[in-house]
Amino acid sequence: MDKAVKFKIKEYSKRGFGIGYYDHPVSNEKIPVEIAHTLVGDEIEAEVYKKRKRFRKGKLLNIIKPSDTRIKPKCQHVGMCGGCAWQEMDYSAQLAQKQNTVFNLFPECEKRKIVACDNPFNYRNKMEFSFSENRASTKFLGLMIAHASTYVFNVTECHLASPWVSDVLNAVRSWWEMSNLKAYNLSDNSGHLRTLTLRESFTDHKKMVMLTVSGNPEFAMSKDVINSFVQVIKEVLTDDPAIFLQIHQSIKGKPTQLFEMHLNGDVYIQEKLTIKEHELFFKISPTSFFQPNSKQAEKLYELALDISDVSKNDVVYDLYAGTATLGMIFAKRAKKVISIELNAHAVCDAKENIKLNNINNIEVLQGDVGKVLTETKDLPNPDLVVVDPPRAGLDQTAMQNIQRLLPKKILYISCNPYTQIENVKEMISFGYKLKILQPVDQFPHTYHIENIAYLTLES
Repeated sequence: MDKAVKFKIKEYSKRGFGIGYYDHPVSNEKIPVEIAHTLVGDEIEAEVYKKRKRFRKGKLLNIIKPSDTRIKPKCQHVGMCGGCAWQEMDYSAQLAQKQNTVFNLFPECEKRKIVACDNPFNYRNKMEFSFSENRASTKFLGLMIAHASTYVFNVTECHLASPWVSDVLNAVRSWWEMSNLKAYNLSDNSGHLRTLTLRESFTDHKKMVMLTVSGNPEFAMSKDVINSFVQVIKEVLTDDPAIFLQIHQSIKGKPTQLFEMHLNGDVYIQEKLTIKEHELFFKISPTSFFQPNSKQAEKLYELALDISDVSKNDVVYDLYAGTATLGMIFAKRAKKVISIELNAHAVCDAKENIKLNNINNIEVLQGDVGKVLTETKDLPNPDLVVVDPPRAGLDQTAMQNIQRLLPKKILYISCNPYTQIENVKEMISFGYKLKILQPVDQFPHTYHIENIAYLTLES
C-alpha cells in the first residue's frame, strides 16, 4: 500500500468514479487512480492501495479544494453508497457530463440536447436491497458499498424512491434483527434471506413487496415467521399492499429455479404510460421488467417514436423486446410489429399486456434473437428494426442477421453507450449512416445514460 498522496481529479471512469494522476515516487510515472465519490476539479488527498490492469483504486481521505460543480448532497449515505456516485454534483453538471460522454463517443451526426429528468429525486418505481452478515454476525440490509461490491451497508434512507420505501426497509431490518434468521451465503448455500424488493405504481401508488429467500430446505421459513413478516409490512403500509415470498433455489449443477408465494393484496400492480395521444396499461408482476423511471420512460418512448418516423405501412422488428413495451408503442403507428425476447416470463407478461391494451397487430416470439431470426421462416422483411439490448450490446449473431436483413431504418436504444458505439460502427460498415443521437437522463445522480441512436441505410 502506498502512502497518502495529493492530486487533482481530471476525468471520469466508465463507472462514474473520478480519475486523477499522481507521480509515482520510484518510477516517476503518472499513475492513474480511480477514487469513488470524487468529481472532476476536486483537489484531494487519497490513499492509493490496489493496482489494476488500467489504473489503481484509492480511498478518499480529504478534499483539499472542492470542484466548482460540488454541492451538499441530500442523502446521509453519500460517501459510502455505490448507488449515487454523482449526488454531490450539481444536476446541470451531471447532464453536461453525460451529454459530453455520448457526443464524444459517436461520429458526426445530428446530436440533440440531453433530456433532463423533471424530478431528479424520488423517481425510481423499484428498489432491491440485499441482506448480508459479517463474521461477527452483524446484520446489514441495504445497498453495496462503492468500490466494495461484495459488502453491504445499512441504508436508512434512499431519496431515489418514494419515502415509504425507506420506512419499509427500516421496519424489515428491525424485524430481521429480532429474529433468528440468517442472511443467505452464496459460498455454501446457507442462510435464509436474500433480497427485499419494493415496487410502486406511479399511476395509482399501489405498492408491492417481495422477500426473496433461500431454496435450501434446511433454511425453510416457518409459517409463523412468514406471517410475522406480512404483519410488519401491513403495519407500515396500511393500503393493503401486494406481498410475495419468492423462493430462489440454487443447486450446484442444476438450473436455478424460482417459486412465488402470494401472501397478501393484489397479484400485480398496474402502471400507465401516456405516449402521445395513447394510453397504455401494464400489469406488473413481482418479477416483471419495467422501466424503473416511469415518467422518464414516457419521454424516452415518445422520442423513439418521433425519431424513427414510423408509418402505417412499416413492418417493425422489436428485438430484445422484454415485455414488448416498445413493440406495443410502435404497433399504434405501424402496419405490423414482431417482438422477440428470450425470457419466457417476460414473453408471458408481454402477451398479457398486449391483450390488456387490445392490440392486434403485434406478434411476440420467444427465443434467442439471433436464433429466432435465423430459423423462423416466412417473416416479413422489416422496414425498421428497434433494438434495446442488455448492457453488453448486440451479440455477433444478431449483428449478422441485421446485416442480412438490411432494414431501411434502425433505432438503437442503449443504457451503455460504450457497447452501443461498437455496434453502431459495425452497422456503418454495413452501409448505414448515423443520423441522430438523443441522450435521455433516466437515472439522475448515477453515471448511467440512456441513449437513442437512429441510423438509415444509404442507397
